[in-house]
Amino acid sequence: MAKLIAVTGKGGTGKTTVAALMVRHLRAHTAGPVLALDADPDANLGTVLGIPIGKTIGDLREETAEQINNLPAGLSKAHYIQAGLHEIIVELPKVDLITMGRSEGPGCYCYLNSLLRRFGEDLHDTYPWIVVDNEAGLEHLSRRTTSRIDHLIVVVNGSMLAVDCARRITELVADMKNEVKQKHFLINGVRDDRVAAIRQKLEALGLNYLGDLPRDEALENQVFEGRSLFDLDDGSPAVLKMNEIMKKLMED
Repeated sequence: MAKLIAVTGKGGTGKTTVAALMVRHLRAHTAGPVLALDADPDANLGTVLGIPIGKTIGDLREETAEQINNLPAGLSKAHYIQAGLHEIIVELPKVDLITMGRSEGPGCYCYLNSLLRRFGEDLHDTYPWIVVDNEAGLEHLSRRTTSRIDHLIVVVNGSMLAVDCARRITELVADMKNEVKQKHFLINGVRDDRVAAIRQKLEALGLNYLGDLPRDEALENQVFEGRSLFDLDDGSPAVLKMNEIMKKLMED
């Protein structure tokens, strides 16, 4: 059974970079394979990791909605979408990527979403680790797209809006009663003199403190120049700190 890490938080806090660093660590320190699941319609996780993005689940959903009444004789809807889902997995050594892509159109997608959810549950038997980069805010959590979470990680920066978003996420998770084994927060790129104040606010919400990622010029240059974070130097401050953070998670 896979361990699932779901990364969420307000837009602009660096959650995609955090998710990418986690995938990077797991690729380097586990037998793999690792599944990177990009659940953000902006679809930046593959870009940051340097993995080319092909067809997305959003594309497949729309294609299936258009073709569902014209399938060849003997081909069920379930088999059609299952075949399409396996086509959208981008496979690299020790890392696979699935990209959710665009949100739903105006039609009814209940049946398709049920199949997609079932497919997602099946993945738990295939990968030892799954890292999900959720869209900014609460959308995927409110839709229960992610049904079982081992580690929910809320990324915050120095903005009080990010802290407020973390509060609303904890309230939503409590109301939904999703199976979330552990809830954490990770501080990203915050001045040293503000870390303690932010930490105090978030610990009061019942979130576990994972650590704080420092500003890392090498990482920022890597992202700005469009180079894969897999190629980021092992000695960069962000990589070293993520090694500490992931050690905590992997020991649980």
